[in-house]
Amino acid sequence: MRPPAIERMGYYPTDEPVVEIIRTYLKPPSERGRLFDPCAGEGKAASSLGNALNCETWGVELSPERAGKAQNVMDKVFQAPWQACVLSDESISWLYLNPPYDFDRFEGQKRLEWDFLKTTTSKLMRGGLLTYIIPQKILGMIEVARFLAGHYEAITIYRFPDGLYEKFKQVVVLAYKRKLYQLPTDKEILSLQSLASTELEPIHSAVEPIYELLPAPLRGANGKPVVLKRTDWEPEEVVEATKEAGVHKTSDWLDLIRPTRGLAQLSQPVMPLKKGHIAMLMASGMMGTVKLTDEEGRPMLIKGRVIKVVEKTEQPDAKEADTVVETYKDRFVTTVAVLKQDGIQVIQDVKGLSEFMKVHGEKIAAHVLETYKPIYNLDPTANEISALDRLGTQRKALPGQERAGLLPAQRHAAAALARSIRRNGVANCQAEMGTGKTTISTGVIELLDAYPAIVLCPPHLVPKWIREIEEVIPGAYAREIRRIGRNSDEVYDVNDVREFLDQYKAAYDTAQKKGGSKPKWVAVVAHTSAKFGAGWQPAVITRKARDPLTGKIVDACACPGCGKVVMVEKDGFVVPITDASELAEKRQFCHNQIPGWELDANGRAKLDANGDSVWGTRPCGTPLFEFNGARRHSISEYITKHAKGAFKLLIADEVHQFKSKSSDRGVAFHQLVTAVKWTLTLTGTFFGGKSTSIFWLLHRLNHGVRRDFAFHDEKRWARLYGVLETTRRRRRYDDADEDGVYTGNRRYRNQAKEQPGVSPAIVSRLLDTTIFLSLKDLNLALPSYKEEVVALDMLDDQGQQYHSMDSGLKQLAIQSSRYLSTWLQWTLARPNSAFRDEVVVVDEVDDDDGKTVRKVPLMELPAINPNGHKWLPKENWLADFCKVEKQQGRKVLVYVRQTGTRDIQDRVMMPLQATGLRVSILSGNVDPRKREEWIAKRVNTIDVLICNPRLVETGLDLVQFSTVVFFEIEYSLVRRMTA
Repeated sequence: MRPPAIERMGYYPTDEPVVEIIRTYLKPPSERGRLFDPCAGEGKAASSLGNALNCETWGVELSPERAGKAQNVMDKVFQAPWQACVLSDESISWLYLNPPYDFDRFEGQKRLEWDFLKTTTSKLMRGGLLTYIIPQKILGMIEVARFLAGHYEAITIYRFPDGLYEKFKQVVVLAYKRKLYQLPTDKEILSLQSLASTELEPIHSAVEPIYELLPAPLRGANGKPVVLKRTDWEPEEVVEATKEAGVHKTSDWLDLIRPTRGLAQLSQPVMPLKKGHIAMLMASGMMGTVKLTDEEGRPMLIKGRVIKVVEKTEQPDAKEADTVVETYKDRFVTTVAVLKQDGIQVIQDVKGLSEFMKVHGEKIAAHVLETYKPIYNLDPTANEISALDRLGTQRKALPGQERAGLLPAQRHAAAALARSIRRNGVANCQAEMGTGKTTISTGVIELLDAYPAIVLCPPHLVPKWIREIEEVIPGAYAREIRRIGRNSDEVYDVNDVREFLDQYKAAYDTAQKKGGSKPKWVAVVAHTSAKFGAGWQPAVITRKARDPLTGKIVDACACPGCGKVVMVEKDGFVVPITDASELAEKRQFCHNQIPGWELDANGRAKLDANGDSVWGTRPCGTPLFEFNGARRHSISEYITKHAKGAFKLLIADEVHQFKSKSSDRGVAFHQLVTAVKWTLTLTGTFFGGKSTSIFWLLHRLNHGVRRDFAFHDEKRWARLYGVLETTRRRRRYDDADEDGVYTGNRRYRNQAKEQPGVSPAIVSRLLDTTIFLSLKDLNLALPSYKEEVVALDMLDDQGQQYHSMDSGLKQLAIQSSRYLSTWLQWTLARPNSAFRDEVVVVDEVDDDDGKTVRKVPLMELPAINPNGHKWLPKENWLADFCKVEKQQGRKVLVYVRQTGTRDIQDRVMMPLQATGLRVSILSGNVDPRKREEWIAKRVNTIDVLICNPRLVETGLDLVQFSTVVFFEIEYSLVRRMTA
């Protein structure tokens, strides 16, 4: 580019006479259109055309001076390079493209006219209009000709009028974007290329419009919102933009000036509050101001609150000697302010709070209970009593019960949950193992008369649910819904959902006609069945084809129907697919054109003026995939789409397993919640240690959470209710920026990570829909319970080996975080696997693509000789402990984590058997649905059961085992508590 052109940044505005002529070729849209100009200049052309043809005008301009002028005449303009902007695909109805006429001096000397065409075409909606103004010689580029012929149709090309054409020899290209990409023929490409040297007709005003503009699309490709934004904001520009847009309107700003904006206020709990809840309410400040009297009878006011403070720690950086690592971690501090006649006292230390609560705790509790009247205050109605009296009467009465049926605490829980569901549409039951959550749920079904109901549970609990429903509810019928679809060896599809609903309707109609009682049907579905879809794989044939880029003959994937090669666009070029795995991400259909009856935009047969079908070409449409194995459909998705409202109540058992943001189980749970009238959830514990462990659960269940937080607002939730930890690194002697302004060469801040811990204020999001039940609430005579931690010393050579391994792996993890898991797993596992030879293996990773190149042995760990002892310290202790337990008539459950490729269960069993104990191992090979039966057959003939806690964490009644030993501790707090 010559110096004057460089100064102009390749800017050559369209002459005004040409703009006016272009206008005559176009018919305005029926509704307002959207014109986009990625090289807007001063905005004159876009503004003129937009005003004349009813289009809003968007643009991008590199020059600050010209962008300033364009912003005065166009609807939306960013001063930035087009490459630094984001525009939704298929979001504009008119692409006005007059790109710079030059090579890109920074990106491989490619022509900018071609680059702009390639990168902006995807932004134009199908059927939208392209206006492309370029030097005539650019038509001779094979890339431009191929791209125009493949992506556009109804192409018209004129040169500029005499007197204007001579300056830059420009042409105007007008064309519609095709509905579907069509592989251009060599003839079409050569025809366009030949126009580069042909004497073209000059453009003149059209007598009648030729091209009709489309209205602006409301959504972009795949229904995504229409967005135009830039990504390279400078700090100064951010300040100016926030001044104009109003930073005070953003969520972050509102949270800053009102830190408690996202906190909820508890209105009415489900049941009377327990002491722990009262303490949390007081600590969080939701108890309000309490008026009491002191020891001398004088009035005083009490106000409690929880505040988040940030604690800072420093330590030297292991990588750089002159660098300090600063860690900022949140901590919640509870304070109680006491106002007396002689002044104000603020208490925030643990000892002071404990003493204060001893003196005034009962009065504060009475105030809180008076303030928060529960939905259910242990006051069942006559109808509730009558319904609950009928349940569980055929069971054997528990010790201490006068007659069979629900325990008093279970009756109260069922009534409270039913009332919460009627009021809020949802209720949650967090209850300890053994409290009878299944039995309570059946009471809720009966109280709500919520038939048919559906239960979502782990697969091994399906038989238990069916058994208990039919045992507890007189006349109830429960049945499993297993699948929709068919297996590979079956001829006909099976639809368990439709069959269940049809049969229920028939039973209901029969009861209505004969005057019988309403059928009480419940469907039970395993969460694995609820989420499963159909299995499939790519299905193509192979054909020889020529790669247009290399000219070589390749083996390409072709459609099994029409036989044509399947093409894909890559970097603006359309090439044949040579690897079938490229079709494995999503199910695709053949888009090649074949002879046949033509179709309109809606996929219906196109009719001519006489109403007859039109013979021509149409998309092939052959599936490029085939089903393999079982052809299944997601039960939850089917119910959402085809049986919404058919089930009255969803009971989600072990709901903590659905806590993930986007897991298959979480999505299946969400679909069922939206498809039923009411929802009841059951769990042993909601929390997984962090505040976000319940965020998406509550977002799917709680209207208040959805009102205050977006689905992706987990970080904001964590700021309010969680514990965040932020790490910064700075130069040791660099303190010039302590005011908080950090420069790029002094200090940088990592993204904050959430750590375990929650604010007491989080109870406000639970108590209005959740009840908490413990074993002691059942008022049964229970054995004593205690937890102990046993510390043992390693053998000398075992300890030396362990510390050497720990040191080496820790240094490796410090150098690269990818080895952090290697250090963690080996330091946890080796003390229990030291009886055998092992080799620590690490992955050698390719830095370019991050893939593992090979496995590299790092260090050898020979088996530890127990120095004359037969067993390692933990093994010795376990054998002695279990022997003592047997002597006292107590069976022991031993949990281990290493049960897979590094299985230690057989080794753990050996010292136990050596002392005369009877031992069995429950492995993962036992069908989950048969584990209860497997244990029942062996429990009377064994003293110790060894297994992974994952196998028995939910639904199994292991009351025969009085003692549990975590030989290896579990990561998950939820799994540890439930197991």
